[in-house]
Amino acid sequence: MKSTLQLLAVLAALLLIPVSCQDLFRQTRTGTLLITLIDSAPIATRAAAGLPDSGTFRLTVADADGNIIYPGPYAQSPDVLSVPAGAYTVSAVSDEFEAPAFDAPQWGDTQVVTVPADGSVAVTLECRQLNSGLSLDISDSFRQAFPQGRLRLQGADGSLDYAYGETRTAFFRPGTVSLSLDDGGFVQTLFSRTLAPCQMLAILVSPNIGTASGGISLQVDTARTWLSEEFVLGGQDATRIEGAYDVSAARGHAGEQGVWVCGYIVGVATNTGKISFTAPFTKNTNLALGSRAATDDKDYCLTVELKSGAIRDALNLVDHPDLLGRKVYIRGDLVSAYYGIPGLKAPSDYAF
Repeated sequence: MKSTLQLLAVLAALLLIPVSCQDLFRQTRTGTLLITLIDSAPIATRAAAGLPDSGTFRLTVADADGNIIYPGPYAQSPDVLSVPAGAYTVSAVSDEFEAPAFDAPQWGDTQVVTVPADGSVAVTLECRQLNSGLSLDISDSFRQAFPQGRLRLQGADGSLDYAYGETRTAFFRPGTVSLSLDDGGFVQTLFSRTLAPCQMLAILVSPNIGTASGGISLQVDTARTWLSEEFVLGGQDATRIEGAYDVSAARGHAGEQGVWVCGYIVGVATNTGKISFTAPFTKNTNLALGSRAATDDKDYCLTVELKSGAIRDALNLVDHPDLLGRKVYIRGDLVSAYYGIPGLKAPSDYAF
């Protein structure tokens, strides 16, 4: 009897101990992460801005101890990531950026979230430019005044020599960047500027003609200074390709007509509520778009009607199986159900 009472007391004490994300039987309780990466540059400016397709961005999910849960391209990541309950750092970057470089804008975003046991957290990453850019316009009079001069841009992580004929933009981590002139061994700092993330600055460098000291004046070309807001989709106008809905957004806008959507070609609807995600495909009358190339769940898809004609001929997977996993933009009318799944009908245009 005594031993039984002792056992009950021990069990009662255990019940009072916080168990966090594990139950009494040491089973880890899990939650889910749903990650969406917003393409932050309009398609018309993407090439000029140096922004690659968001599907190629490197997505990293790390727990509070720094253990990597998922590393890889965003387009290949799962629609839903099951993880132990806890805190996670979710980040996506277009390219690595460790030192100053020419024509090397880095885009990305990072968020820290807490996933509850048996719960779900949606994370939306907005890809903004993370580093800063600076370009110089060296006037002819400056070149004549300092024909043997050598210019150097210096940031916290390194430096770049800036030749007189250089036309590229130099990129640095946000912070102070200085320009120095080496004129036959005499080095002087011409200016220092503190650049914010996503800030682009163009500076005209010219000599102060007419002064006895042969001084240097600097002119900031404000017409060529811009910030991230020019590259971030704000008020979304899906009637223009620059404001195209992604698959998750399009599913919630049934009834809108003549709008653009973008997604990855992942399969073909075969019957009501059913999608085939693997070749060979036997229907050429429709497509299924996924939120990423790895999507294999109909709940994260948008069906697309392919009427007889040029668009069907160009996009159907029967004739073009190589398009599986390809990102595409399509304009049409959004409907609440097509093959029992939110869809787009009457497509009138498309673009890769």
